Amino acid sequence: MKVKTVYYNDLLNDEFSGTKIKRKPLGPRFKYVHKNPFFCFFAFLFYRIVAIPLFFFVSKIGYGVKVLGKANTRSLHLKGYFVYGNHTQIADAWNPQVFVTGGKRAYIVANQDATSISGVRTLVQMLGCIPVPERPEEIPGFRECLAYRIKQKAAIIIYPERHIWPYYTHIRPFPDDSFVYPAELNVPVIAQCTTYRRRKFFKNGKPRMTIHLSSPIYPDMSLSLADRKKALRDQVYDFMVKHSAEDENIACVNYVKKAE
Repeated sequence: MKVKTVYYNDLLNDEFSGTKIKRKPLGPRFKYVHKNPFFCFFAFLFYRIVAIPLFFFVSKIGYGVKVLGKANTRSLHLKGYFVYGNHTQIADAWNPQVFVTGGKRAYIVANQDATSISGVRTLVQMLGCIPVPERPEEIPGFRECLAYRIKQKAAIIIYPERHIWPYYTHIRPFPDDSFVYPAELNVPVIAQCTTYRRRKFFKNGKPRMTIHLSSPIYPDMSLSLADRKKALRDQVYDFMVKHSAEDENIACVNYVKKAE
């Protein structure tokens, strides 16, 4: 298998998704939560009947996705929870919904690229996209949306590394900012780590994906909010680092820092 070399400048902020989307502001009328019955009905049909079967086929055929630890989410069937994972594929936009949450409705927190593509803003919201606020006036709607979805017993997917590094086999540092939501709402967290395994056939092709899931991690409500979110972050980070270091996790892309 040929290994490609990619050079980066900034471990925290470089982006290698390959998309070049001009951001469009959400606007003052943007709705984080749609309660219109017609919207909800067509969102249900699009999500359950069209998107999930299609994405299952794409990921199984294209990425050979295998999940380890899926039983760890069963005890959360009647609860809302958050999933935090490393960000190594565009397919991260749908893999948790298809393979991780066990049929539970799932939403994915994403940057505003997803809602900036002309003509598809409504569709990506139907698929569960929750855009990250970029202006102060967007923050209340965003936070209310997260609380509302958790109250609905949905799963919310967050990628704290923020940027896509395809096939990256290590874990990039990330802050504890996004862990404030489960820390405040007192709901559990599942850590997710995607690794890459060698193909059994067509061995010169890209490796296959394995998704590792942790047991539920609960916030310690005896701690201060700052300490709760840090403890959640550290446990998720440690889980990711542990599984990313496994021998099975093979690299087909070598990321090298540019010389200064």
